[in-house]
Amino acid sequence: MDISYLLTMMAALFYCGGAVFIANQEDLTGVQSGLLRWMLYGTAGLTFLFGLTVLQAALAPLPGSQTIDGLAAGVNFVLASAAAFLIFQLVSSASLRLILRKVMGEGAYRPESRVHLTALALALMLLSITIGNLVLRGGLEGLAQSYAQGINPAELIFEQGLWVLFAFLGVGAFIRRDLSAALSRLGLRVPTAQDYAFGFGVGIGLYAVIIALGAVWALLVTPEQLEAQTAAASQLAQAFGTLPAALVLSLAVAVGEEVFFRGALQPIFGIGPTSVFFTLLHTQYTLTPATIGIFFVSLGMGWLRQRCSTSAAIIAHFVYNFVQLALAILAGSMMTGS
Repeated sequence: MDISYLLTMMAALFYCGGAVFIANQEDLTGVQSGLLRWMLYGTAGLTFLFGLTVLQAALAPLPGSQTIDGLAAGVNFVLASAAAFLIFQLVSSASLRLILRKVMGEGAYRPESRVHLTALALALMLLSITIGNLVLRGGLEGLAQSYAQGINPAELIFEQGLWVLFAFLGVGAFIRRDLSAALSRLGLRVPTAQDYAFGFGVGIGLYAVIIALGAVWALLVTPEQLEAQTAAASQLAQAFGTLPAALVLSLAVAVGEEVFFRGALQPIFGIGPTSVFFTLLHTQYTLTPATIGIFFVSLGMGWLRQRCSTSAAIIAHFVYNFVQLALAILAGSMMTGS
């Protein structure tokens, strides 16, 4: 694992984790120290600065650096500025948080909760940085090239572990809730027969939906457009060229994403907003028709979380991922004869 990557992730962990910890303490005691407010203002500043950094990299690139599309960087800067402004306003304005509660309509979002405010601020910052990173990598083409160079399994497991860590921290494990209450809040339990049945059924069903959407999509665009739009996703699948690697990827991603998105966020913000956030973070599909498919997948996982449990959603997500990767690996083996 690259040392610069590790240091960056640890810095983000301490800053964001610290904000979530303080937010839980303030919700528990009802006392606002003021430190959290300034940390959330800091997320607004970081969001703006990262957008500015991407723009500068496009307009004044360093010698030997990758060429970055100026228009994409400009649009990203506008979006980052809007996200930073929205974070600032959410932190400053209680009335805006009340309006947001009415707009959402679903979920258990509480405008007065410091934890919920922190979740909103960090989600906006994460989304903005994710889009900015996509621009820095050269869009979908650059993302495909980076996947083609391989994916570090240790980094993948580490990142998914962070999703789980923040999920438990966000619900106040060992702060506002003991372990049993935190697991219950996250919808985690030892899988029941119902969890397995619905999990496998929904996982296969969502895979069938993606196949159907892909078939329609292939009829509507040229082969060149299809190849360009699916390049990143294809390289991601090829990066895990063995069944054991596919198993690790599928399980790690299923646990990490479902515990965080369906376990922690969905009960607060509802299926719709959580699914939009989930879809936008999957940059390998950004601005392609596959985005619609990922949104439907997220809705299916969200329904399963409500109908059964997060454990069932983990099973469905694992099945959905592993079936795709396993079939791709087997097809590749048949074509190469290995």
